[in-house]
Amino acid sequence: RNDRSARRKSQRTLQKQIAQTEDSDAEDDVREDAIAHAILGEDEGDEDEEVDDAVDVGHPATPSKTGRQGGRPKGRRRERTPSPPPDMPPHELYFFQNRAGGNRTSANTMPSHLLLNHEDYFAQMNAYKDPHDTDMKMLRELHARAYDQWMFELEENFNLCFYGYGSKRDLLMDFAEHMYYQCEKSPNIVVVNGYTPGLTIRDALNSLAGVVLPKSTKLPAQPTAMLDLLSTTLTESPPKQKIVLIIHSLDHANLRKSATQTLVARLASHASISLLASCDTPNFPLLWDVSLSSQLRFLYHDATTFAPYTAEIEVVEEVNALLGRSSRRLGGKDGVGYVLKSLPENARSLFRILVAEQLALADTEDDALLNGASAPAPNAPIGIEYRTLYHKAVEEFVCSSEVNFRTLLKEFHDHQMIESRKDGLGTERLVVPFRREELESILEELV
Repeated sequence: RNDRSARRKSQRTLQKQIAQTEDSDAEDDVREDAIAHAILGEDEGDEDEEVDDAVDVGHPATPSKTGRQGGRPKGRRRERTPSPPPDMPPHELYFFQNRAGGNRTSANTMPSHLLLNHEDYFAQMNAYKDPHDTDMKMLRELHARAYDQWMFELEENFNLCFYGYGSKRDLLMDFAEHMYYQCEKSPNIVVVNGYTPGLTIRDALNSLAGVVLPKSTKLPAQPTAMLDLLSTTLTESPPKQKIVLIIHSLDHANLRKSATQTLVARLASHASISLLASCDTPNFPLLWDVSLSSQLRFLYHDATTFAPYTAEIEVVEEVNALLGRSSRRLGGKDGVGYVLKSLPENARSLFRILVAEQLALADTEDDALLNGASAPAPNAPIGIEYRTLYHKAVEEFVCSSEVNFRTLLKEFHDHQMIESRKDGLGTERLVVPFRREELESILEELV
């Protein structure tokens, strides 16, 4: 009986202590809320709080699949915000009060999309039907009514610049076809796609030289000298019909340099050249000063088409770059497979070991998370240690020395198939910079 009564007394004492702790926490919360209201003022008050509450309830800032209400987990004490020192200088107090808050994590898992490739992109585009297709066709017909007006302006020694939202490539090509068949003498038409990656003014001049100069002519190396040669040839032996030069996306980054625009202006000022240019950026007139504008002799036409920039923009590469998984290195998994086919058997075996070890390391981390371990830190070491990979390669007779091992790795580095990183201890680690699904697919092909 004495033991039972002592046990009951101890239980009652514990219950009283727990109740007092909860009451003190509640009193602390009420006291802190009162202090916050006194500081912020109640004038901002009731309406803003109601709106904020409605937003928080209806549209949580970070959605969660669990549906659990926000706030402190049950049984967890409220973490107090540290107060600034009373003698803190005003400028330091400002940064203390505006410091960044804690990271808000979500219970959601992003869907794992595969790397976008050209086959999927074209399949989606062919299946897509624009609801405004009829309106866009009517807009094209309205532009087509101005073809004769544009031809008249070219005959009066003006050049044409087309601007507006939407791709103007098809419109200019349609106008070039109309001009080719409507003129008494069909002109020579040279098309330069300014949006082509890596395009230079020399490439544009080479295309023009193929029409103006004989094939046996040796072209100068410098664009300025090449332009002088073209201008001299056109002046001494002018063609019977003007040469129509069409430059798509004249304001593209490839042609945006002032030196390039100067050469284009000199070319457009020649009497034997008629320039048709399209511009896509809204601030393209800032490319030319008064001198260049007088040489270009542009008449501006609003050629809004609302057509997608399918040719001007590399949609597949841009999408993958936005997702942080750019496939420029080798076209993704397909590019890696293509390169591996051209490498010797030892190189393929080494890459197989590297991919398998990286996947095994990822599986180990996943198992640790399932067993309740904490998530790895953001700066946790990733990839396979250099020495570990070397020893595994020696065990499987992939290479016999470290020199051969580094020779094989250099081939991977040259094709940007692997990356070399160092962890906090300075240990070199090798990483295959592809997503897990892609690594598994590569491993299946190698095995």
